[in-house]
Amino acid sequence: MKTLRMTLRPCGQGPVLAATLALVLVLASSGCSKTTGADAPASAPTDTRAKAEAPRPVRTVRMTAGAHDGVLVLPAEVRPRFEQRLGFRVGGKIAQRLVEVGQRVQPGQVLAVMDSADVLPAIAAQRSQVDAARTDEALQQAELGRVRELREKGFVSAAALDRQDALTQAAVARHAAARSQLAQVSNGLNFQTLRADRAGVVVGVDAEAGSVVAAGQSVVRIAQLGEKEFAVAVPERSVAALKAARGMVARADAVPARTYEATLRELAPSADPVSRTYAARLSIRNADDALAWGMSASVRVALADKPSLVVPNSALYTRDATPRVWVVDPASQTVRRVAVTLGASRDEGVVVTQGLEGGELVVTAGANLLQPGQKVRLVEAARP
Repeated sequence: MKTLRMTLRPCGQGPVLAATLALVLVLASSGCSKTTGADAPASAPTDTRAKAEAPRPVRTVRMTAGAHDGVLVLPAEVRPRFEQRLGFRVGGKIAQRLVEVGQRVQPGQVLAVMDSADVLPAIAAQRSQVDAARTDEALQQAELGRVRELREKGFVSAAALDRQDALTQAAVARHAAARSQLAQVSNGLNFQTLRADRAGVVVGVDAEAGSVVAAGQSVVRIAQLGEKEFAVAVPERSVAALKAARGMVARADAVPARTYEATLRELAPSADPVSRTYAARLSIRNADDALAWGMSASVRVALADKPSLVVPNSALYTRDATPRVWVVDPASQTVRRVAVTLGASRDEGVVVTQGLEGGELVVTAGANLLQPGQKVRLVEAARP
């Protein structure tokens, strides 16, 4: 132990001297008690990785084939099979509308009449053109006869006769053209009367009297009597199920005691840009008079008979553009990844076509936080 030397100082520095002395004694005692590494006692291991990780609680569902098969219900509206939108072939102002919504019409019946104030002057002007062309043609025909007589007597040359013959033919052509133009203008007057092509019922009026419409613009809508069908809007996830349906049964709200059989007749190839649904038309096999146009109905689509496995959306996670699910091993209480192939969407989840066979325990909560081989703990009994 080293010798400590202290120098006493005058009174007045006693507290400082006492504190210094205490510090020196502590340092000296720690230096004396220092031991070598060989004599130091071994410390207890504190490796946190050695501690076993607690099992992660998860919720599961047991896959059961065919448990989710059923029907698909779609709202529908009764519509006519054929519906025409009739309009004038020429533009102008509508003078009269002669039919009302719900009125039955026959072929050739007048539906609306257009104001002819713009067409009559054009017809009169064209008739004058026809009269002028007829007069010119008569004059050229008479002149041709005189030149031909003079040619026979040798008073004119053959070239003069040929020239007059050409003028006469031109006059005949102008007369024919004027008559054709008069017929075209007269057709414009006939086209100002809108007539029904077939028998039917007026289901809509798109233009009233006094409206100025363009050529071809819809004025009256007529539905043909006879065949009826259902118009439905199919969601994106139900298109495949509708195509594979094995039967459709509809029931109208206004006729609850009757059921109607339907088949898919038409399906739009693209979705509506606003509603993102696909327009479809279903033919009605046993339609009757009780089923009126515009009635609301519900179509029940029977899904395919093939059993299917449906997993909840929360059980799916995607890695490398491949959908997967976590399957729990009941014996070891660990999880493993299983790649699956998805099919049509349902209200309760998505159909799995490949990857699962049925009876597996699939994790439905916390799928993105698991690792292969990780221990799990079921927080509740697996529900089918």
